[in-house]
Amino acid sequence: MKGFKSILSIILVFTLVLCVASCGKEAEGATTSNTLSADSGDVYYPNDQNNDTTDNTFSETVAPPTDTPVSTPPAASQNTPTQGETANTPPTQAPTQAPTQSQQTPSAPNTSNDSVGEYTAEYNGNKQAVFYPARAVSGNGTYPIIAWANGTAVSYTFYTDFLKAMAEGGYIVVANDVTMAADGTAQMASIDFIISENSNPDSVLYKKINTKKIGVAGHSQGGRCAVNVASMDSRVSCVLSVAGSNYAEEAEKNALPTFFMTGTSDWIVSSSQWVKPAYDLCKGPAVYASYVKGTHTSCNSDVESYSNYAVKWFDIWLKNDDSAKKVFRNGGELANDGKWQDFTSKGM
Repeated sequence: MKGFKSILSIILVFTLVLCVASCGKEAEGATTSNTLSADSGDVYYPNDQNNDTTDNTFSETVAPPTDTPVSTPPAASQNTPTQGETANTPPTQAPTQAPTQSQQTPSAPNTSNDSVGEYTAEYNGNKQAVFYPARAVSGNGTYPIIAWANGTAVSYTFYTDFLKAMAEGGYIVVANDVTMAADGTAQMASIDFIISENSNPDSVLYKKINTKKIGVAGHSQGGRCAVNVASMDSRVSCVLSVAGSNYAEEAEKNALPTFFMTGTSDWIVSSSQWVKPAYDLCKGPAVYASYVKGTHTSCNSDVESYSNYAVKWFDIWLKNDDSAKKVFRNGGELANDGKWQDFTSKGM
């Protein structure tokens, strides 16, 4: 009898642990505010295009690193609709104005990696992380901007290898430590920050930034955020949404070129419920492709497979590389890449 009670006690404790874990996962599904949700239904950004043709950017080929990510980020913020539901109130946020100056002296640039330099700084109460081609420091010319938005409950440090891979492709990538990015304010503040660095004589990137060529990108809630920021910030020229939990009615506002990356084994943000409907309703040029056996965080575990096409996408719109368009057309490189399936494009 005593042995039976001991076994029963163990079973009860184990059941309690499972219940606590389950509650924790459910809690992860709530958004920051009643504006936009996170990974199960992240933010979207529509907007007008800045098709400036005067830039001195570089278009070197990327040889991005590959690394294994940490654990899968949780999904969602407060008032996030369940799978299949739609958001009753799409975001209507206006573009941010230049935030009040609260920039602090950035940490010393780290160029231990020969190809990519990096540094951090505080701006308007948030940590900003900048990754840039190391050659920019001593070379001539300017480099376009890619502003990154994080998935739910994770900081930019979760995506370091992916961000460095894009920087190595000839871009100045700016990210932040905001873990609930849905409403877009943090991503637009990062844009404000990196533009200010171009006119800051103390910055290693002083006069090295092409402030007229700006793309936005993000993962999960951050992917939704990037689509939305496109319609909220007229400085933005193009979008990359990686496993973005976009609402179709939000994506419908987007007129900018948008590349939707998803995965066939992503059980957190369903491609059929979130990603493909957003692609279908985008009004501008758009591309959709699903990474074979890709999970919600495969952009971190298979960095090169994702960053290769991410860089080529930005090359079109931020470096005026028309030859890169053929990569995303029917019969092109992406359509014939066995690592990707369900390829479709429009307006290319």
